[in-house]
Amino acid sequence: MAITNYDELSKAIVKWSHREDLLTLIPDFIMLAEDAMYDNEVESLRLRSMEFTSTTATTGRVIALPDDFEYSRSTRLTVNGGEVKYVTPEGLNSVTGTGKPIFFTIVGNTIEFDITPDMEYTLQLQYFRKAPKLTQANPTNDILTNHPGIYLNGALLEVAIYTLDFDQQQVFKQRFMNGIKGANKADKKGRYGNSPTIKIDGGMRP
Repeated sequence: MAITNYDELSKAIVKWSHREDLLTLIPDFIMLAEDAMYDNEVESLRLRSMEFTSTTATTGRVIALPDDFEYSRSTRLTVNGGEVKYVTPEGLNSVTGTGKPIFFTIVGNTIEFDITPDMEYTLQLQYFRKAPKLTQANPTNDILTNHPGIYLNGALLEVAIYTLDFDQQQVFKQRFMNGIKGANKADKKGRYGNSPTIKIDGGMRP
């Protein structure tokens, strides 16, 4: 059967699990599968359809990340067209005074520059954000449209966890993770590597 929206996904979960008695829990299984797409011990889902660009202005050495910011490792910042290098929080060498930022890191929900900007720069942030959650009111998204098996197998994994079916847990976990890996591999073009980067006018600080 085709799986193109929330209702069809719900019916498929019931059909594949043979558990009509769990119908009222289907929304929970879908929600848990969505969380596991991004937060698991194997590989997180990262697709071009999840990329987003926002533009703001620097307001100081530390600025807040967007509320829907998801993946720091795939962040790209452009500040007035120049490139700034990402470093780990431990590797950020803070400089006193003001100037053009050369390095940045991400700490919690903020971006921190190595130096306080000496003026207001236009900052463009490219980052990953989660796809809108599936609900009756929002019956589809790009992930369900292009990779319905990820949703189905993720939800069936949650069913198996709920019913303590350890054999089925292994089956659907493998299928769920293979779906994520396959989707990431197919979507590899356009990726920006393992570390975030920033662009900013000017050369390296001595």
